[in-house]
Order: sequence, then C-alpha cells, then structure tokens
Amino acid sequence: MHGLLKRRVGLHCISIKTAGSVRMKKVLLLMLTFGVCIFVYSFLIDWNTMYGVIKDKLPKLNQFGQYRQHTTTYSNTSPELLRTNDQSLTTGKMIVSTKLLNKLYLEKSLMPGNLTNSIVTTTHFPIKEKNYITITFQGRLGNLLFEYASLYGIAKHHNMIPVIDKRCHLKKVLKISATSGQQLANVKRYNEVKGCTFEKNAFNLDRQYNWTLNGYFQSWKYFVDNSEQIRKELQFKDSIQHVAFNQFREILNLKGISNRSTYIAVHVRRGDMVHSSVMTKYGYTSADKRYIDNAMASFQLNFSNAFFIFSSDDISWCKTHFTKENTAFILQKNSPEVDMAIMTNCNHSIITTGSYGWWVAWLIGGKTIYYKKYPVKGSELDKVFNSETYRPPSWIAL
Repeated sequence: MHGLLKRRVGLHCISIKTAGSVRMKKVLLLMLTFGVCIFVYSFLIDWNTMYGVIKDKLPKLNQFGQYRQHTTTYSNTSPELLRTNDQSLTTGKMIVSTKLLNKLYLEKSLMPGNLTNSIVTTTHFPIKEKNYITITFQGRLGNLLFEYASLYGIAKHHNMIPVIDKRCHLKKVLKISATSGQQLANVKRYNEVKGCTFEKNAFNLDRQYNWTLNGYFQSWKYFVDNSEQIRKELQFKDSIQHVAFNQFREILNLKGISNRSTYIAVHVRRGDMVHSSVMTKYGYTSADKRYIDNAMASFQLNFSNAFFIFSSDDISWCKTHFTKENTAFILQKNSPEVDMAIMTNCNHSIITTGSYGWWVAWLIGGKTIYYKKYPVKGSELDKVFNSETYRPPSWIAL
C-alpha cells in the first residue's frame, strides 16, 4: 500500500513537471514569434523609407537623361564602377546598382542605426551633382592650348567635369589631368559665334545637360579665375622639359652668357601670315623689323643685361635682320612643344602674331610686348576680334 502511494505521488510530480515544461516552451515560442514580428516590421519600415527616398534621389544622379536596360551610369561614381556590370535591384524603370547602394552607405554614413534620420532630411544626404563637358579640339599647338584652358575654365565655372579625347595631342606632351575616354549622352552643343572674343553665353550653360564646346575660345577671360591651376595643367612632360633645358643652356654657353642676364623670348610668326594670299586677305599679318627693334630697345632701357632668344617659323629671316651680340636663335628642328618649352625658361617676351606666340608669353609671365597692328583694321578677321578680351590687360601694345 505504501509503495503504491509512493509511485502515484511520483507520477503526479512528473506530470506537473511535464506540464510546466510545455507551458514554458509555449511562452518562449510566443516571445520569439513576437520578437521576429517586431524585427520584420521594423525592417520593412526602414526599407520602405530608404526605398522611397532613394527612388526620389537616384534619378538626379543620372547625368545622361536616359536609363539603360541593364546598367545606369552615374557621374559621381568612379570609372571602374561605370564600366562594371554588377547585380542590380530593379525599382520600376530604374536599375539601381547594388554597388552604388554600398557606395551610398560608405560615403554618406547610411548605416542601419541612423538610416532614417540620414535619408529623410535632404540636408543629411548631400549628393553633389556634376555633369561632363568636352570640346572639339582643332588646330595646332597654340589653338589646342586655348581650347583646353577655356574648357577647363568653363567647366570649373559650371562645376562640371572636363573630358577630353584620349587621342588629343595635349595628352602626349602635357601633364593635364582631365578625364579622357568618357562617352557622353544627353549632350548639348555650344557653338562659338566669334573666334577671338569672349562670349558670356559660354558661362550660362544649362547644368542639367552634358555639353560639347565647338570653337577656338581664344580669350584669357575664360580661365582667368583658374590661372594657377591652368599653369599646373599646362606643364610639359619631364622628357620635353629635359630636352628644352639642355638646349637652352647650350644656347647660353655658346654665347658665353652668364646666369645674371635677363632673358627675353622673341617669337616671330611669318610663314602663312606673309606668303598666303588667303590669310593676308582675311586680315592676318606679320610684324615688321621696326616693331621688333622698338620692342627690344624698350627692354634694354629697363634691363641693361637683356639677352634675346629668337624662335620663328622663318628663322633665316630673323638671323638676317637681327645680328647684335645679345641675340641668339633656336636653330634645331624641334617639335613646337620643345621650342615653346625652351622659351618658357626666359623671364619676359616679345610676340608678333598668332596663338602660339600668345601662349609663349602667357606661360612665361613677366613683361610682354605685343604687336598692336594685328589684325588688319577693317578686315574680316578684325570683325570677330576683340583685343581687350584676347590679350591680358597687363600686356603692352607697341
């Protein structure tokens, strides 16, 4: 009897423990389910917020005005990302790159802990929009330098990214930093009206578009606000500078000129401006001997140790007409960039006509004397020419 009672009591205790265990499991399961529901609900709220804002924001990142079937190009992403076809999330008609979302997380601190606060307020989501601008390069070295400098200045004015063709000659001879190889869409074209005149409309482009500039843009006013940066951009490559400096020193050594001299570069443009009837009829002209003599005399009044180095497309004419001991000539058959690099070792300049001599003077800095009778007054060239915007105001007319 006692044993039977003991067994019943034991069975009753086991039953109580089993029932308690079942209730505990139900409670834990209910708590886990409730927790999962809260997590899912919170995630959906956050994702809905992020999705809504990104859907509103990302179209503004597309600088090309069109959506591609598989990838979308964004102007503020790296070239590597632009060329990568990665897995993407589809949002309506847009393809949102998962790598772009990762980029937004990293750069804009869109971490889960502050996601809502970071996105809902636009001031906490500072995406800087930039479009691209390029130019149709044409002409020889002097023209190319004007085109690149003006492209750079116009791009900076509009907060755009300058782009040039990777085949452009300037990429081979200068240390320019502009992006190359970029294919642009949604492009508008700005055609220059006059050649040697500053056009204010070039500073009023619609920033919603990418742009292509077409013209020569020969005015210092396009890039005057970026002069320091332009001087860094237009440094010749080391190999060219090395050849140029060696030739410069050789010229001085042959003449026995000391380092205490003041060097004046004299660029004389003749060639087609003298021998081409089409050019001369249009209004191009070359400076005469009297102008150059007067310019040299002006420098000698200010610098008793003045030494003149001539560069020209007609060096034999220069050698015939300028024979004083304080003159020398670049006689080697150099490339245009090497000759220009040689002259940039000088302190001041005398220029006649043409964009090549213009850039010799601008790169040298110092005092510049220019030929005021260019172009011919009343000619067709004169009608598209503005001396005040073509030449810097510090240059001296003679």
